[in-house]
Amino acid sequence: MGRAIAGELAAEGAVIVVADYKRQEEGEELVAEIVARGGKAASIDGNVADVARCAEIVAFAVERFGGLDILVNNAGHGVRQPLAEISEADYNFQLDLHLKGPFFLMQAAAPHMRERGAGRIVNISSELAYIGCRDLSHYSAAKAGLVGLTKALALELAPDITVNAVCPGPTATDKFKSGPEYKEEIREGLPLKRWGTPRDVARSVLFLVSSDGDAFTGQTLDPNSGAVMH
Repeated sequence: MGRAIAGELAAEGAVIVVADYKRQEEGEELVAEIVARGGKAASIDGNVADVARCAEIVAFAVERFGGLDILVNNAGHGVRQPLAEISEADYNFQLDLHLKGPFFLMQAAAPHMRERGAGRIVNISSELAYIGCRDLSHYSAAKAGLVGLTKALALELAPDITVNAVCPGPTATDKFKSGPEYKEEIREGLPLKRWGTPRDVARSVLFLVSSDGDAFTGQTLDPNSGAVMH
């Protein structure tokens, strides 16, 4: 999903910094692809669960390219565990990755955006922020918290900086295709009878960071094929 987002933004002229953790080689491959297409990009090893690293990621982007206009918090990793088996470390991992990391990245990014007089922040949450999921209670809680954080910081950082969220539904990533929900009967149960695609998410992000999204802050866009309606 992050690859699709970065590619879509780069195609529109954005300069990209990829912060990846444990998959630095994939980040470097993505940077090479963007540069080969005439874009500008760089990568950095980025464990967003580390508060100090969040500040370093932002500093790297500013020093390398002279400023920061857009922040997309896309780090995510859901691990299926029943309630009785979730340890404190398991719980903290989900909160650190999906809530603490985005919080401190936004904290580090906001001053640089204010210096430039504008900024766009998009947090990638999930439909599970609304509906929850069996054996993903810690993940669902973290993603719901990210939506709440989005709304609070949209108020705090206005009018110069917009803060929005994208809450995808079932999305046909490689990981999803290998999971238990990737079944024909589930797809057929969706009102639009289609899986979401990474491009659906990427185009939602592009809308929110473009001039078309000028009137949006504190909102969620939900590319979910009708899985959740509200």
